[in-house]
Amino acid sequence: MSQPTSRRQFLKQSVFTGGTLLTLPAAAAFLSACGGSSESSSTELTPMSFQLGWTKLVQFGGHLMALDLGYFEEAGIAAEFKSGGPGIDPVADVAAGSVLMGDADSSALVLARDSGIPVRGFAAIFQRSPFALMSLAANPVMSLEDMVGKRIGLPDGYRPQLDVLLSQAGIEPASVTYVPVGFDPSVLSTEQVDGYMGYATSQGVALQSEGIDIETVYLSDLGDKGYGNVFFATDETIEEQADLLATWLAADLRGWEYAVENPEEMAERVTELYGTETGAELEPETGSALAQVELIQGNPDGLLWINPEVFDAAAQLAADSGAASSVLSSEDLMTEAILEAATA
Repeated sequence: MSQPTSRRQFLKQSVFTGGTLLTLPAAAAFLSACGGSSESSSTELTPMSFQLGWTKLVQFGGHLMALDLGYFEEAGIAAEFKSGGPGIDPVADVAAGSVLMGDADSSALVLARDSGIPVRGFAAIFQRSPFALMSLAANPVMSLEDMVGKRIGLPDGYRPQLDVLLSQAGIEPASVTYVPVGFDPSVLSTEQVDGYMGYATSQGVALQSEGIDIETVYLSDLGDKGYGNVFFATDETIEEQADLLATWLAADLRGWEYAVENPEEMAERVTELYGTETGAELEPETGSALAQVELIQGNPDGLLWINPEVFDAAAQLAADSGAASSVLSSEDLMTEAILEAATA
């Protein structure tokens, strides 16, 4: 959902200074009063760092396009996105203060908060997580009931949640054979498993690009309704730098609008900029960019929006599975205030 043109133009002509969002004319007057000039304002940008949950792929295309198209700079921000990957924990990095913001799935934020780490979400890329159960079309596994007697490959740490979903559906978890898997979906194509859990927009697209016919059911359709790639910061940052976060988010939102409106162009640019670093190739990245649009869109409140009831559900599932020690409140896990300010 696009912002009104007047709002876009306002944000395009704004900078953040001293805790206040100022239009460029006001900013020039402010700098002049401080002995500066409007010309120097272009170099006086506020640095803001963000730890990505994975490498710089089209999964993060909106961030990268906002950076490439100059939206952050226009808003007075020197944005930095640090690549993620194995061994990098955005929650730990944000909690330690080495970066200002990061992203993680809503379930990961529940576990972080339950362990005493004071972080809260304020926006999310995916309204429905790309995490999905994939199976070969010749041997489809499309429901919790279909898992009975099957070998299901899933990442470390997800089994407790799946056990709860099965139990809630009246299915004995022991009737399913779990197989630990990593990021390589070839275990499905080689029929080492009957079902594989991973990102449909990456591993699923990779299988399809090899000509493998698969069926996909998202975990949200199986009962685990969580957001994917939630933006989060510490309570202290959210409380003390709310205006700055809103300015950053307004610029970032412009990048995501571009990404969903121009997925193929976005994929081409992201691959051009970061393909050497990530090893990503244009064809599968284009497939991922197209596949993820429907998962990014869909919230009637707009792109990147988050709602309390989704966090409440994630908190309940984490407690029911034993992963969390108690049922946390959505008020402890997220805030809509940053989005409201960014889109006002």
